[in-house]
Amino acid sequence: MADLMQRRSRAFALRLARVFVLAVAVPLAAAFGCGGDMKPSVGSETHFLTLCDDDSCPDGWQCLCGVCTASCAADDECAGFGSHATCAPLGPREAEGRCPADEAPAMCDVGCVYGSDCTTLGSEFRCEQGYCRPRVEAPDPEPLTCETPQPIARANVVVLGDSLIELSDFATDLETAGTTAGVFASTGALRSYASALYSILADGPFSINRQYDNARNEGTARVVVMDGGATDVLNVPCGATPTVDCMAMQNAAAGGEVLLGSLASDGVEHVVYFFYGDPPPTSDLIEIKPSLDVLRPLVENACGKAGLACHFLDLRPLFALHPEYFAQDGVNLSAAGASAIADAVVSVMLERCVAAP
Repeated sequence: MADLMQRRSRAFALRLARVFVLAVAVPLAAAFGCGGDMKPSVGSETHFLTLCDDDSCPDGWQCLCGVCTASCAADDECAGFGSHATCAPLGPREAEGRCPADEAPAMCDVGCVYGSDCTTLGSEFRCEQGYCRPRVEAPDPEPLTCETPQPIARANVVVLGDSLIELSDFATDLETAGTTAGVFASTGALRSYASALYSILADGPFSINRQYDNARNEGTARVVVMDGGATDVLNVPCGATPTVDCMAMQNAAAGGEVLLGSLASDGVEHVVYFFYGDPPPTSDLIEIKPSLDVLRPLVENACGKAGLACHFLDLRPLFALHPEYFAQDGVNLSAAGASAIADAVVSVMLERCVAAP
């Protein structure tokens, strides 16, 4: 036992960012088939989901997606890591550049939408792009090497969202920009179902889910481009200092999870989800900026834990210092704004190999 503890100590001394997690009250009996005689366990100093490089995890653990864990094939193999641990596929995160390619098909992980979802792991953890991780800055996505793209049939691209899309030329601009870049085929048309009426992210009779129901009835989709969330906080105001406990936040986050789950189940390969730039000070929307700031990370987390490659595009950097991207009403998009978002979406598609065969 003393030799084992010395080996663990030497291994962890190599790490620049060691994070110890407080006790987690879970059974110690589960075993994980991840190689070696030692099996990962949860105890007074758990190593589960702590940062790692290739050689810094203890015997019996694997460094996958940058953290110490175990590969798995089913949820019950992760029971020893706590009731919230599941066997999460790595394919979507590899497609997003968040995990190196050619790792294990799946690993034990803890998904999340709210920071409170990570409290069982200890105060050192936060919810980061849909999974519980130590409180350190998230690394930039890994650069991907894309094969020669095979353009996606336009009919296999579905656009969902609210008035920012329906009342602008965004879908047309996206079609043009994507075709010019070689992402879309040169014939046919994208299928846009965006609606100012059916624009609530939360599930219900006026939900964006109803848009997707119509799209699904008319054909399959490989790629979905969408926005959503602003209508939710407009319809159910969360006050001047909103929190995640506001009903609009809760319902919108849950609705996003439901919709993204449906897309994954139906075989959609990629989602590009763009979230709003900050409204100009003179806009009628300025009053919901605090609510959008609270909702943004919840939607990003729902996107990050979805069972498909979901690429979250925060429009704040794009819209900074560009009030002309809004229409005169300060709410909807101008022609310049619609075109700028379309170009940004296509750039994400190229960077993340969305059109790769």
